[in-house]
Amino acid sequence: MTTTTQYESFASKLDGFYASQQPHFDDGFAPECDPFAEAEPPAVYPLSVAFADELPDTFTPPDELVQGVLTAGDGSVLYGDSNSGKTFFVIDMACAVARGVDWIGKKTEPGLVLYLAAESPASVRGRLQAYQRFHGVRVPNFVIVQSPIDLFDGEADADKVIKLVGMLENKRGQKVRLIIGDTLARLSAGANENAGQDMGLVVRRFDRIRTECDAHFLLIHHSGKNAAAGSRGWSGIRAAVDTEIEVTDSPAGRCCEITKQRDLPTKGERIGFKLDVVTLGETKWGAPATSCVVVASDAPVKQTGKRMGECEGAVLEFLAARRTGIKKSELAKHFDSRYERSNVYRAMRTLVTAHAIHEAAGMVCIAEVAK
Repeated sequence: MTTTTQYESFASKLDGFYASQQPHFDDGFAPECDPFAEAEPPAVYPLSVAFADELPDTFTPPDELVQGVLTAGDGSVLYGDSNSGKTFFVIDMACAVARGVDWIGKKTEPGLVLYLAAESPASVRGRLQAYQRFHGVRVPNFVIVQSPIDLFDGEADADKVIKLVGMLENKRGQKVRLIIGDTLARLSAGANENAGQDMGLVVRRFDRIRTECDAHFLLIHHSGKNAAAGSRGWSGIRAAVDTEIEVTDSPAGRCCEITKQRDLPTKGERIGFKLDVVTLGETKWGAPATSCVVVASDAPVKQTGKRMGECEGAVLEFLAARRTGIKKSELAKHFDSRYERSNVYRAMRTLVTAHAIHEAAGMVCIAEVAK
């Protein structure tokens, strides 16, 4: 009995000790330390979110595909009038990406280029041949899609583009960095360019392709009838892209201007260029078969105010071809058969104000000559 009583006394004291040392225990276990208790699952939000107070202290700058011009994985529109040189300009930039070389003094991220030549595959092939002949190189990693592409009527062609990108990356062992759609009108055949309900479908598939492929998607587009209003069609296209580029051709020279830039500080930057003719062979009639290539040039002075009129354009073209000064009275007399002299003098004043021509001592000349 003595032994039993001593044991019970010891057990009672031990229970009291545990109770005093761990008063939060319930039945001998702390819930927060229970190895068998199920952890609360993390919250699963229906949309991707980021908390401001959890952002890192270090800033990651935008990943640039073409320095100051295109950002990786985003979307852009490059537009201009017919024959402004926009396709030549895009091909020249795309070849630099495919080759992994600098482009007009700008760095590029090398990678595969996929060119959706929906408008004229033969023309694109010829321009690539001209580029290779002019530069004395073979351009690797540049793939021309020669089949029609429809991003308006269903998902089928978007599926094909995405599948093709995966196949090319597996075959070449590198990433498709740039997809070019030539032109938006051909990629959206049958859609009303001015209707958001139509073009919204095209934009959605455009976004799907660039997102799933993690590639920059550049659309080549046309100017509207009112050049000051920007590209043709639904204004939502401009809002949907990260970068917008306008290509212009005037008697003062060709120019590419960045008119929208979401993440880079280069809005308003102007890149001048000219086109050099390259002879590729002969037609069946024995005439030269030619194409053009882009050559870097100084950007012409930006015109201010309204778009250049016909008379201003004629005066500027005459002075650009002449390359030497001429008396204002002689210039006005030169156009007697086409314009009233008062209109010619007004055109000269407009061009001087726009810094397109230089005036001194009653004479005028093209601004480039006056430098």
